[in-house]
Amino acid sequence: MKSKYIMAIMFALLLLVVTGCSDGKETAKARESKETITLKVAVSQPASHAINVETFVPFMEKVTELTDGQVEFDFYPAEQLGKTGDIYDLTADGVTDLGLYMSPYYPNKMPLTNALLTMPGLYSTAYEGTMAYHELTKQSPLLESDFLNNGVRPIINYAIPVYEYWTTGKEIKVPDDLKGLKVKISGELANKAMGSLGASPVNITVSEMYEALERGVVDSISLYAASMKDYGMGELVKYGTEGVSFGGSGVGLVINERVFQGLPKNVQEVLVELGDEFTESNAKYFDKYNYEVIQEFKEAGIKVHELSEDEKAEWQKFYAEIEASFLKEQTNPNIDKTISNYREVVKKYK
Repeated sequence: MKSKYIMAIMFALLLLVVTGCSDGKETAKARESKETITLKVAVSQPASHAINVETFVPFMEKVTELTDGQVEFDFYPAEQLGKTGDIYDLTADGVTDLGLYMSPYYPNKMPLTNALLTMPGLYSTAYEGTMAYHELTKQSPLLESDFLNNGVRPIINYAIPVYEYWTTGKEIKVPDDLKGLKVKISGELANKAMGSLGASPVNITVSEMYEALERGVVDSISLYAASMKDYGMGELVKYGTEGVSFGGSGVGLVINERVFQGLPKNVQEVLVELGDEFTESNAKYFDKYNYEVIQEFKEAGIKVHELSEDEKAEWQKFYAEIEASFLKEQTNPNIDKTISNYREVVKKYK
């Protein structure tokens, strides 16, 4: 009887020890999940650039708020951690946890994005271009091809407002007007397009644009109005276009995939949720901001030429030739398919 009593006590003590250990593990696990996580974010634009002021910085602040301070950020704007063309790779390599991407710098790593967003005529506003692109980045083959296979995951995506032409000494109305000009452009497709028109494509980074335009290294910048203002180049140009819509590019924020998978589930969910939210709000903001800047430029004396229907027809004919030539050269079967899918998805957001 006594031995049974002793065994019962020992069993009860054993239960207490096991339960205590289990509770201790759960407590430690909970405590670990709430430890402060500091993520590095690297971008190329100066801190004052609209995309930082309106999107990236508020995004980081909202992540910190929704995680009750669990996630904090070290922010490195203005190419502090690396040049524009290197930040995507620096993110993949873990030098920074999150980083800006600008798709024209990575034609081999982001082939589908570049085919979609640099192709003239596929979208006309940042909102419709962005929302369609963001939707496709969550699906195969774009998610794997342009992001996961490179070790990164998209969080915020942005199809920038379509490019127009800004010049220091010649007004542009139709494609042939670019003949003989030195034009700052981005991407392989734009390079070929400029060459076919008898223009000289000039490939420089965003940080080099102002000096190149000021010194006459380039005669024209292919860019959207808001970015012209943000980089201070509105004071240098005399002419611009409205309605050329010469494609754009993909810009956004990616996170190192290993870092993402190592984050607590609640943090992953907040990043994805806010990525969706800021993707949409950023596109809406830039459409509005870009329109306002065009009006500012006009009031400041820059002659912004709005294309006539006949002039638009000339550009559209040129774009059709560009696309046909481009697709004929492609060996990646996903490019043609993705362009067709993108066209259909864009219609949802018009």
